[in-house]
Amino acid sequence: MRWTVGCTEPAFDPDGPPDAVRAALERTLSRGLLERDAQGRIVPAAAERFVWSADSLTLTFTLSPGLHYTDGSPATSEDFRAALIGGLARPDHATRAWLLGMVQGVAAVRADKPVPKLGIDAPDPRTLVLRLTARDPHLLDALAIPGVSSPWKRRTGDWGEAIGIGPYRVLRHEAGRSLMLVAADSSSGRVASVDTLRVRFVVGAPRVRTFMRQSATDLVWPLPPAMLDQSLPAPYALQKLAAQPARRLLLVFRADMPPMHKLPARHALSHALDRRELLAALGQRGEAINSWLPGAGAFDFPSFDEGLVHSWLERGKLGGSFHVTLAYDADRTGAEIARLLQGQWARSGLYAETRAQRGAKAAAEPLRPAAAHVQLVESQAPWAGAAAELATFVMPLRGPAVGSFRTGWRTREFDGAIGPGALSQLDPEHAQKRLAEERLILPLADLPWIWAEQAPAILAHFDPWVGPDFTRPALRANPAH
Repeated sequence: MRWTVGCTEPAFDPDGPPDAVRAALERTLSRGLLERDAQGRIVPAAAERFVWSADSLTLTFTLSPGLHYTDGSPATSEDFRAALIGGLARPDHATRAWLLGMVQGVAAVRADKPVPKLGIDAPDPRTLVLRLTARDPHLLDALAIPGVSSPWKRRTGDWGEAIGIGPYRVLRHEAGRSLMLVAADSSSGRVASVDTLRVRFVVGAPRVRTFMRQSATDLVWPLPPAMLDQSLPAPYALQKLAAQPARRLLLVFRADMPPMHKLPARHALSHALDRRELLAALGQRGEAINSWLPGAGAFDFPSFDEGLVHSWLERGKLGGSFHVTLAYDADRTGAEIARLLQGQWARSGLYAETRAQRGAKAAAEPLRPAAAHVQLVESQAPWAGAAAELATFVMPLRGPAVGSFRTGWRTREFDGAIGPGALSQLDPEHAQKRLAEERLILPLADLPWIWAEQAPAILAHFDPWVGPDFTRPALRANPAH
């Protein structure tokens, strides 16, 4: 199987912020305690079974017997404990801490500080116990997210040093260019769907097209920007699948970066956009968003109105114009419309300097405390539901953001509804109205999973939850849990 990845090689970083490409690579090499099956149900993966206590405050996992890394060394409950703890005190993002927020001790975790005593214990090599401070209806959802509980022999280094529990192992790594993965003896609950998976990292549509014209690849995902400006070379066909939860292209106005800290500045930029023109430029890569937060009604996208632009400039005492920096990943969907956005704002006398980045710089920019005023990012909530999506927009009271970008918006308004084990019910309509009022984020388009494959061979399975998967379930008894 020859897989062409149409972007820069992501860093091996099991505890890093959410990234679909990195997660797809890591998922071939290691699996966690739980995962979602083809129907979206949460089922055991590396775990043989799991049991809740009567009060739902203790969750006990029994690992599959004979669990081992692909180098033959045993994988024990201590390795899974290390996986859960690994990303808790990250200085750049607080995703793991939010996901495991109801586990005892996690609320006391601080970025870049020693991790306090936690309710995560490994009493014996096959048993892992999680103790909670309160019931958490989404803990299983959190543990089923790829990477959250995946063990690694080493959690640092490069892809050549990445040793997981299978079902593939790294045979060869050429940094920045390619990975050769081969099927391994796996105890992870999954087996490799092909014997050899060759992964090439290719930047730019022209180079990817050259590979396709030479029939040198079976699958291209993600597609580089401008890839769909022309028809695909034969015998390749474009495939699409709606993502669950929805993946979206967002325009983020950083409320912690002047002049975006002023509400009128955010409204002025919003009303200088022509959404229809942006959607036309995205073509098949993006689809119109009718409703934004699940459970809310239609989202009222700001109208293109130069009169309102100038009105907001006056209200904010911003003069006749102002200048911002627009950052985007040159390998991702935002690159399709960044220049168009710049042009639309210029028509209304608003000026944006574009900042195209790749690789580690592109991943770090949306999470930096001091960064570009406006950013184009791809986002997917950790699980379906308005509360999970809103949690990636609202900054914690202290510390870094949840997810792969920060908005700079800190508010206590939704504390009871978006935290782990939330006690109050979120009103999606109200939350969406508040987002519209604050103009911190504009959802520009839904992003389906989209890829090109060489017909007629279909060697990769695309899952609506996690994207490409080059594995299949191992045959084993279905455990009770």
